Amino acid sequence: MKHNLLSTIAIFLLLSLPFTAQSESTDNSLPDFTLTVPQSETDRQYLGLKKEPGETFSIKEIDADILLIELFSMYCPFCQEEAPAVNILFQAMQDYSESGVSVKIIGLGANNSEFEVDHFRTTYDVKFPLFADKDMSMYDALGGKGTPGFVGCKKGQDDSFTIVLKQSGGFHHPDEFLLELLKKSGYKE
Repeated sequence: MKHNLLSTIAIFLLLSLPFTAQSESTDNSLPDFTLTVPQSETDRQYLGLKKEPGETFSIKEIDADILLIELFSMYCPFCQEEAPAVNILFQAMQDYSESGVSVKIIGLGANNSEFEVDHFRTTYDVKFPLFADKDMSMYDALGGKGTPGFVGCKKGQDDSFTIVLKQSGGFHHPDEFLLELLKKSGYKE
């Protein structure tokens, strides 16, 4: 019991460290993750997926000009505190997308199972797609050092995404954060 408690505390502390602003690599290409198609029809439509639930898809298949990836953990108190602001950001992205530039967000639950991700989704009323990253392979590929973290990407002509922004920790104003993402993606001056 004592070992399990210490392991849980160690994981909590590791995931609560700030996300680094710089990537170790000079390559700004977003790794081409493979994710499982969500059960929710709303999530499938949001992502622009034509595949059936349970099948896999490449992150390049997400129908978006700009993609924001939130790195979170159900156990991270900062992620929990930031959840209402991220929900406001999601709505601002939806509103902006009506202007012709598709801006979308997904969440990756670092070291979280499907159950833990579903608990976070329900508890914090998250309306955008969340995915479990139990083995932390996607988190590690993004250079994650803690949660929360945000990785902003712009889609190129070959449908691959280029990382244009890495945000350590949370943000204060969702509208200002969206504006920064749009600027770094080349859609605003």
